[in-house]
Amino acid sequence: MDTNPVIQTEGLTKRYGKILAVDGLSLTVPRGHVFGLLGPNGSGKTTTMGMLLGLVRPTSGSFSLFGSRSDRQASLRRVGAIVETPTFYPYLTGRQNLAYFQGILGRGTARELDDLLEQVGLADRGNDGFHTYSLGMKQRLGLAYALLGDPELLFLDEPTNGMDPAGMAEMRELIRSLGTEDRTVFLSSHLLNEVEQVCDSVVILSKGKLIAQGSVAELLKGRGRIRLRTTDNAQAATVLAALDWVEDAKIDNGTVFVTAPPERAAEVSAALSRAEIYLTEMTSGQDSLENYFLEITSEEGAAQ
Repeated sequence: MDTNPVIQTEGLTKRYGKILAVDGLSLTVPRGHVFGLLGPNGSGKTTTMGMLLGLVRPTSGSFSLFGSRSDRQASLRRVGAIVETPTFYPYLTGRQNLAYFQGILGRGTARELDDLLEQVGLADRGNDGFHTYSLGMKQRLGLAYALLGDPELLFLDEPTNGMDPAGMAEMRELIRSLGTEDRTVFLSSHLLNEVEQVCDSVVILSKGKLIAQGSVAELLKGRGRIRLRTTDNAQAATVLAALDWVEDAKIDNGTVFVTAPPERAAEVSAALSRAEIYLTEMTSGQDSLENYFLEITSEEGAAQ
């Protein structure tokens, strides 16, 4: 089995005139992984994917696919991708579109098409014209296109765009199943709940720079979230914010949100009781990736 990282970048940089779109990006993506690329709009996600796919020329730095820095064409034959909205011929059917691109790319056999349409949930609509497809169905067909020839590495850019909640849940399950021992999924999405559910590890970009990376569990380790209502929320937030083991305490819509280890919930109650503030409701658990993302990207923006 190939033990090389599927993707490795070193100081990867892209500049458009005075705009630094990607700034010295260094990351490693292992095999058999669902890897999330996160960042606000303009953070460099699409530019990064474009460089790795050979669509954008880096200004400096280097990268390898499957351990190779030189034979790009051979490496890209092992890759499938959806970048931005998939484009197909509107008056061909879904099946005809796949067959056309299969011939152009020389990937797989005609017998694969039924299996691919079934896999992405289009078995009943494969013979309908692409122009009749909803945006969510177009995304499904785009995934089928990316899977032509059974690639080892998939680049997926906002794959659940336009889907209803049921379709999004199905797509998440499918993406999770695709990131197996033999295949790696490189996923870009602004839906942080989606990323938290399907990704083994993530990289967070802000203004072209890598500001955090690791597994979701590693990034959220020790980050608890305690939610409470009290007899005096304003004073409760002030009291709790002064505790040295509380990172933050703020009020939103009548609830006090405390960033602190969940196991210290009893100490929260005790601190409030000493201040003659009493709980009417309290729950605790692990912080979310969304809260972490919003915090770290706002801190990065404030520091610049």
